[in-house]
Amino acid sequence: MSTLHAKVRTGGKAGALRRSGSVPAVVYGPAMESTAIAIDRKELQAVFSKITRSSRVDLSIGDRGKPKTLNVFVKAIQYNSITDEPIHVDFYHPAADHPLNLEVPIKVVGQSPGVKSGGVLNIIARAVPVHGLPADMPPLLTLDVSALEQGQAIRVRDVDFGGVQPLLSPDQTLVAVVQPKAFGEPAVAEAEAEAEAEAAEAGAEGAAEEPAQEG
Repeated sequence: MSTLHAKVRTGGKAGALRRSGSVPAVVYGPAMESTAIAIDRKELQAVFSKITRSSRVDLSIGDRGKPKTLNVFVKAIQYNSITDEPIHVDFYHPAADHPLNLEVPIKVVGQSPGVKSGGVLNIIARAVPVHGLPADMPPLLTLDVSALEQGQAIRVRDVDFGGVQPLLSPDQTLVAVVQPKAFGEPAVAEAEAEAEAEAAEAGAEGAAEEPAQEG
């Protein structure tokens, strides 16, 4: 698990803080008060290069005495529109025994024999909304397509989600190898639309149930 070091922010302007090389942030959750913090920009960017929105991060907050460490998820990030550097971050500290909804990104690996024979790899979903305890959240879902021939697919029911529950239909296609002429045809487009609709619906339901839906 990645670790970030932060200091409690007691005052001062955010612009001055950014010019000094730090990024203003806030951490909050159901069992704590919202706390303004500051994090070194280079350390933050280094951690961001290694994690996803469903990765747990150890946030070590120093405030005069012994540092306090919290398990957090990245809730929201604001970026500078010109430099693309982070300028503010929201962290969410969930209750350890309370399930939450997050979207877990998908990573496709392997070389499909169906693609080698002329097929097209169609990645229909880029993430899967899931429900589970914070400690069980996977940072990534790895889909291996090295056994997929043309006309074959990986569906939700084919994936090991560990201790979390996917919020999509078991029959939902996540990635498929299709014939070149089929790529972009109505059936494929319809599958993509269904995936987007189900993910949006699951996300909307999660947002109503759990404030840490974004991730």
